[in-house]
Amino acid sequence: MEVKEAAEKLPKSAVESVCAFANATGGLMILGLSEDGFRPVDIDAGKLASDLASACSDALEPAVRAEIDIAQVDGRLVVAALVDPTDFQRRPCYVKSKGMQNGAFLRTHDGDRRMNSYEVHLMVAGRGQPADDAEPVEGSDLAHLDRQLANATLNRLRATRGSVFAGASDEEVLHMVGVLAEPTPDSTLTMAGLLALGRYPQQFFPQLSASFVVLPTSTGDSTADGTRFIDNRALDGPIPTIVSTAVDAMLRNMRRRSVVVDAGREDTWEYPVEAIREVVANALMHRDYHQTAHGSQIRIQLFPERFEVSSIGGLHGANAGVSSVEELINRGITATRNARLAKLLEDVVSPNTGQPVCENRGSGLRAAVTALRRAGMSPMRLYDYVNELKVVIEAPDWAMSERWSSAHPPSLSIAKERWGWGGDNQ
Repeated sequence: MEVKEAAEKLPKSAVESVCAFANATGGLMILGLSEDGFRPVDIDAGKLASDLASACSDALEPAVRAEIDIAQVDGRLVVAALVDPTDFQRRPCYVKSKGMQNGAFLRTHDGDRRMNSYEVHLMVAGRGQPADDAEPVEGSDLAHLDRQLANATLNRLRATRGSVFAGASDEEVLHMVGVLAEPTPDSTLTMAGLLALGRYPQQFFPQLSASFVVLPTSTGDSTADGTRFIDNRALDGPIPTIVSTAVDAMLRNMRRRSVVVDAGREDTWEYPVEAIREVVANALMHRDYHQTAHGSQIRIQLFPERFEVSSIGGLHGANAGVSSVEELINRGITATRNARLAKLLEDVVSPNTGQPVCENRGSGLRAAVTALRRAGMSPMRLYDYVNELKVVIEAPDWAMSERWSSAHPPSLSIAKERWGWGGDNQ
């Protein structure tokens, strides 16, 4: 929601606010209210409503058809405009006089912010199907594949796809599934092939990896004795390896409780392993791999009371603007930024589980939600910032009761005890 005084005329910022609402999830703007105390002021409501309607139609591309009405606050007239989000196929909405690169806006807290060139690129790319994952990686060849991963993938493809790949050579199969740019022994790898099956993709793209940190305070600040991280590591390798090492890192740092069930003992982890695996795999599979995003990592952060995974690039295409995981699941729309990579990962087996990295059926987040529900935990939260997507999972009640106050952080020795260093969950 945005309020503007607009006592003398329609302010220029009103058009920018409409633009910002249209590029996100919509919003309500009220003209004729003082921003200091929200008191109504004297306005020419009829003219203001007409000017706003004209500006929405003529000053913006695409035109915004806001629902504009004249209402009353404390007996005085105000103009209210309800703005719907612009269809993803026509985003970004921008102020014509400024052009797309300088005239597209987003909401930031209670203000409007000009979109940067990368955010504009993401919205334009969201209109269609990006092909960044199909780009050949210059300087790569078959020698840069992890042969164990590649052979396991080839065997699975030939076993599960019937006669499609039966008479084809390894190079032909790898070309058909998007690993090789050409069906020849001297072909380069594609971005999808390198990320899914490469020995060390970071040789070509150093930042296309993940970072894992355990933070000692809820705010991410250092403790009183200067401790910044309780654990901090880089997760390199192909996507299957990053997923499995991320799960291992979480297991080393998560709290755990044991419950006696019948004659045995049942261990419950702070966060369900299945939920961790699916959220991390989704982040790696759906992040933006455009060349302008090659300098950004997936960030995996474990706070005392929550677990966060952040990836570069917001929700893609028809999913842009979705405000919750439940809505994303219930819509039943699959909008995959990296179609070739997602298809390939159906048949790339994870080193730890022996199962494919993903199903590519839109079921990954559903499985994570189900795992959290079974554990009696709160639903995960989704934050789409256009240039970044963040998933947040709150710790369960039994683990939350152990957390410390960020206002009085513990010493390093207490932090070690809190995270189980040296204990049986090492």
